[in-house]
Amino acid sequence: MKSEQIKAAVLLGVMQMMIVGVMAQDSQPGQKMKLPDSQAMVASAYDFNDTVELLTVAIEEQNLMVLKVINAQQMLKMVNMQVQGMKQLLFFHPRYMKKIMQANPMGAIEPPLKIAVMERPDGKVVVKYIKPSYLLGKYEGLSAIGDELDEILATIAVAVRK
Repeated sequence: MKSEQIKAAVLLGVMQMMIVGVMAQDSQPGQKMKLPDSQAMVASAYDFNDTVELLTVAIEEQNLMVLKVINAQQMLKMVNMQVQGMKQLLFFHPRYMKKIMQANPMGAIEPPLKIAVMERPDGKVVVKYIKPSYLLGKYEGLSAIGDELDEILATIAVAVRK
């Protein structure tokens, strides 16, 4: 299997897990899935495209760099899977990587940070991310950086909150 095929297969698996996690909330009326403590999710007050745009602006306003926008909906179409809008925003800034490298280089595997924007079948849009404190808290000396980034991501998410 070629390297690109392996990357695509891994990415597809991750995206499918995300779809199942978010969509399962709608599939079982009356039952809500408990979000893991390591994650945060907010309902957007905007449609899918506006949510993506507002988050991009909010990330840049926090002096972070949007490194890549992955169109997961388009990728899933490549394997004959139809979903509503789904994009992942990957972002970070070298100043935080410098802090991580100085405090504990083992944590350098965790960035960039990622926000997933997902449109449910009913048209509602949710924004979901793994808390940086969870990602970086596993490494000695990085909890303060994780907490700082948690606050920044919460500020970013407020840009679209219902």
